[in-house]
Amino acid sequence: MKKQILDRWLYAFAFQLVIMHLKKNQVLMAYWVLLFGFTGGWFANKFGIPYLFLDPEYMGIVGGRAFLIMGLATGAFIMAFNISGFILNSFRFPFLASLSKTFQKWILNNFIIPVAYLLFYIICVFRFQYYNQMKEPSEILMDIGCFLLGVFAIVYSTWKYFLITNKDIYKLFGVEDSEKETTVYRTTGKKRKSRANSGKWRVETYLTIPLKTNLVRDTSHYKPHMLQSVLKQNHINAAVVELLIFVTFIGLGVFRDYELFRIPAGASILLLFTMILMLSGVFRYWLRAWANTAIVGVFLMLNFLSQFEIFNPSNKAYGLDYSKPKPSYSVAEAEKFYSDSIFNNDKKQTLGILENWKANLAKEQNHKPKMILLCVSGGGTRSSLFTFSVMMCIDSATGGKLMPHTRLISGSSGGLIGAAYYRSLYLEKKDSLLSSDAIRYRNDTGKDLLNAVAFGFVVSDLFLNLQSFTDSTGRYIKDRAFAFEQQLNENTGFLLDKNMQYFSKPEADAEIPQLIISPTIINDGRAFLISSTPVSYLLQAYTQGNNPFASIADGIEINHFFKDLKPGNLKMTSALRLNATFPYILPAATLPTDPAIEVMDAGIRDNYGIINAVRFLYSFKDWIEQNTSGVIIVQIRDNYKKTKVDFSASNTFWQKLSSPLKNATGNFILMQDYQNDQLLINASAWFNGPLDFVMFEMPQLEEKISLSLHLTNREKNFVLDCVMNPYNRQSLIQLEKLINNPRHDFTLNDTP
Repeated sequence: MKKQILDRWLYAFAFQLVIMHLKKNQVLMAYWVLLFGFTGGWFANKFGIPYLFLDPEYMGIVGGRAFLIMGLATGAFIMAFNISGFILNSFRFPFLASLSKTFQKWILNNFIIPVAYLLFYIICVFRFQYYNQMKEPSEILMDIGCFLLGVFAIVYSTWKYFLITNKDIYKLFGVEDSEKETTVYRTTGKKRKSRANSGKWRVETYLTIPLKTNLVRDTSHYKPHMLQSVLKQNHINAAVVELLIFVTFIGLGVFRDYELFRIPAGASILLLFTMILMLSGVFRYWLRAWANTAIVGVFLMLNFLSQFEIFNPSNKAYGLDYSKPKPSYSVAEAEKFYSDSIFNNDKKQTLGILENWKANLAKEQNHKPKMILLCVSGGGTRSSLFTFSVMMCIDSATGGKLMPHTRLISGSSGGLIGAAYYRSLYLEKKDSLLSSDAIRYRNDTGKDLLNAVAFGFVVSDLFLNLQSFTDSTGRYIKDRAFAFEQQLNENTGFLLDKNMQYFSKPEADAEIPQLIISPTIINDGRAFLISSTPVSYLLQAYTQGNNPFASIADGIEINHFFKDLKPGNLKMTSALRLNATFPYILPAATLPTDPAIEVMDAGIRDNYGIINAVRFLYSFKDWIEQNTSGVIIVQIRDNYKKTKVDFSASNTFWQKLSSPLKNATGNFILMQDYQNDQLLINASAWFNGPLDFVMFEMPQLEEKISLSLHLTNREKNFVLDCVMNPYNRQSLIQLEKLINNPRHDFTLNDTP
């Protein structure tokens, strides 16, 4: 008797389904592993992907509507899991076909994994929203309620659809279902062996509505074609649900320009999983043993087609003219622009700007001015917010003297976006930077960008993308790069929605500092210098006729190399995007050269902009020594310069295998610091005027702020608090003295 009770629990349909999924459906289970990993922050945490699930945003707000949509998408995924599982595995449980409401019985007994995820999601969301977004429990519970409402709406509606459309064995053949029979299906050892050999799964009990446990009945008296017919018509009805999800997914991509259709990116990922899961289920059902071979064949075909532009359109830098003959890209071709005449002409133009800058400051002070070279680090949205906030504090402490004294802004990724936005505000709305409006502008730099990028990736980039847009400079594909620029413009009030030429006159008149944008050419590691003013003098000192060190050209300059392709039309947002193209998050942009080259994040070469600043100082050191009271290199970085050494031991086999690659890639930013320190030390030797270095740093939380395009409220507050921590407060005092007092006792080696 005890053994019988134990068997009924052990061989309950719900438990056996979990075992069956783990044993037979590893691909199906992989989707759940990803969802648990994303929700728990175990996968892709560095890129901020968990935020898409724990902090969903819809129409700029994280609230009930966003969680309702997440619930709808989660419900769709749960039902796809049930439908695919039923299509692939229902033949293992022939007793199902003898029951009334066959598919509903499957859903009810297949509850363990979905319910476990829902509970896990609710716990993670509550914890995240409470500790990171600092919401009240009542508000969080409302959001969770909206989420569960969405899940219930989809599960219930799909349940009702199958209840109406599916026919059980009685409706199809007029045969009584086994739930009305009295003969209990008793499994002897012999029968168990026979069923095991035939591929059928042992089940003793199953759940039914209202929630109670029934015994599995004998099905041997049913003809095989009857059971197969019941299961088959369930499969056909599932195709309607698949088609509906596919149309929904495509529709989101078609109407992506309308804010109403930009659902939370986490929901779009769930819909993507839903569609792939259902299609792959049908694929495996029809092809059976040939399924894996066919999948490999499809992958090879897609890989072959991806070499053609029509199937895999390349991303472009918006504004450059791709229709004209493309310049040849080679070392020899790049060296043509390393001529003394080009360098001297560009230097002459910048010297005119420096004279205008000197004249502008002479109206306000009767002594030689201090020149600031501003260097900002990359680091996603955290760096953008920190950079803008520090610049705002400097302006407040110095009475608005930061921008007038700054001659060059250089850097990488998010930091340069924040600095460029500040520069545009100074040009367009100077007075508001010293008013209460500055708080609103500062908050703009901390707004989410990740949701738009992830949504664009899921609904467009993973499929044949036929959507495009046209402006005065050409036709471009609407991919996640387009989504990034579109969202950046919305966040910043379209102040950056200008071409590079727009800033030429303000730079020439020294109304604003020169902005140097220098993404990396990933084909050969050279720099791609982008500026409204020609800056070929920032390229590595190189002379063809007198080159004893065999130095090579280390970059190209947009205004000269692409002089026939309308370089002034390049969008500022595109230039900033190229400078912040982190691998996988944004696509590498293809430049109009022959052969084509691609560019990515400036942080690959110089994450802090020090190289450009030192080269600028060297190019104009004579003028600067004569016309200024010294140079201040201001560095704003989103991490500690004196970072802690990682002493974690490689204990496991995997750690020992991965640690060499991890250490090499994880320390390349630190190695740039070593190089930059040497550049600054050398500069103090060849520059004959006062040279000071002031640094603003942002420490990290115990749980490091992710290098992503999204910040939680807790992270935003932490970043803002760091702006005026004791170290940065001393840096601010030092900088204020240097600007207001030309004669000072600070040196390059001084630290606050």
